[in-house]
Amino acid sequence: MPLIKVLEGLNPAQREVVDLRHHCVAVAVPGGGKTATIAAKAAVLLASPNATVGAVTFSKDAAVELRDRILALARPDAKKHLLAGTFHSLAYKQLGRRNGRAPDIATDGDRTGLLIKVLSDVGLDWKVEDAIAAIEAIKTNFGQAQSGSAEEILYRGYQDSLERNGKIDFQDMLRLAVEGMQNGTIEPYPFTYLLVDEFQDTDPLQFEWIALHAHAGSILTVVGDDDQSIYGFRSALGFRGMESFIRQFDAQQVVLGNNYRCHAEILGAADRVIRNNRDRIPKELVAHKGPGGQVQFQRFPDEYAEAVAAMDHLGVALRNGQSAAVLARTNRILDPVEAVCRSHGVKYFRASGKSILSRPEAALMCNLLELVQKTKDTGVDALLSFVGIGTQELRLLYSKGRANTDQRQRKELLELGLSETSADHYRELMKRLAEWRSLCDRQFYSLVLEGAREWMMEHTDADPARRAITTTYDVLSRSTVHSPTAWSFCAVTTTSRRRMR
Repeated sequence: MPLIKVLEGLNPAQREVVDLRHHCVAVAVPGGGKTATIAAKAAVLLASPNATVGAVTFSKDAAVELRDRILALARPDAKKHLLAGTFHSLAYKQLGRRNGRAPDIATDGDRTGLLIKVLSDVGLDWKVEDAIAAIEAIKTNFGQAQSGSAEEILYRGYQDSLERNGKIDFQDMLRLAVEGMQNGTIEPYPFTYLLVDEFQDTDPLQFEWIALHAHAGSILTVVGDDDQSIYGFRSALGFRGMESFIRQFDAQQVVLGNNYRCHAEILGAADRVIRNNRDRIPKELVAHKGPGGQVQFQRFPDEYAEAVAAMDHLGVALRNGQSAAVLARTNRILDPVEAVCRSHGVKYFRASGKSILSRPEAALMCNLLELVQKTKDTGVDALLSFVGIGTQELRLLYSKGRANTDQRQRKELLELGLSETSADHYRELMKRLAEWRSLCDRQFYSLVLEGAREWMMEHTDADPARRAITTTYDVLSRSTVHSPTAWSFCAVTTTSRRRMR
């Protein structure tokens, strides 16, 4: 679409953002057309032959999309006057210009290896994940840590290790670029105008990178919504950052309050929730589509009852070939939804996070139940390992043939070389298998499933493992309700969808 047509289609607030030629904060509500607005503004700015425009956002895909939308509207030779990228990609180029060569970035594997060594050297019994989080927090805080703290000791050791290996890590790119601009060893980009998307998600380091360009003469337009700031755990500044920018640079605030995505009922329900936020920029949300939506609210006794109700409610639409979405605040909340989708036979796509049913405990429970059903006779090793029988003792069991589900005398197991504890675990499992098979033959499936769950819970204390066992149990137990005549323990957790015979 030609630029003139795009400009004609902008509402007054969007057009105000496009026309402003001093620092500006565009507060864009969800569905407010923020990307279209900043793409149109960039294209207008690039019409000036002497203008250089920067556009920065958080992900590579978003940066590519923004660049493409700008260039689709701008004059043919605008590409050489536009630099679009993520904060880290633009900082990386700055470091390369200073040193004459691109810095060597440590991979995730490099970082993990260095941290394992550093943790050992400084005597900290930390998980690598915790060490990474501590270091990232320090780097976001411009490399400052409490003197003498464990975090500072870890950070100094890690940075020394990186330097000895001639590397920097991902967070160092932005930190070093900011440090270089502050001490004069790195020049800010010579942007005439700098546009920043998703400004509410900027952390202190990113805010400073932007501010240094403003001090160098770039005219800034930042776009964001303080109500959509969800990365506070990563030090995102949210409302405080937007307020600080307005105050520090005397920026003009423009609210893009028209929502082009939702009907009034949907937007109104969201607005009533959002208004409970204390620290926020006041804004009125207007539904461009007008009325026509519907919001229903129900309360349920537990998360599984809620998930079942959701599937029952969406069932009609899904059977008619329509699509539906289930939104959750955390990835963990999606576990029971996934469980019920599987027990109902509903095809689904989980957009983010790993399925809890992909954990080894889920596969192990299915393996156990298939042994009970006698639909397979392999996998005994995994069960014995689960109860603590080690590799060497498993080899001893194999010394007289493949490990199977036959019960053996305790004396025989001890003579093979198993410890007393391992011998007891072996005999307990085989006894349980025999009992469960007897129950299964009499079609007491729920008793078998309950027994398998209890047995697995007895042998693990880890919370993620116990959650995986519980979720798998819930999936399989609920399938007895929805498929009472042909229930398969593992049909809902295997691609083959085997039915119990």
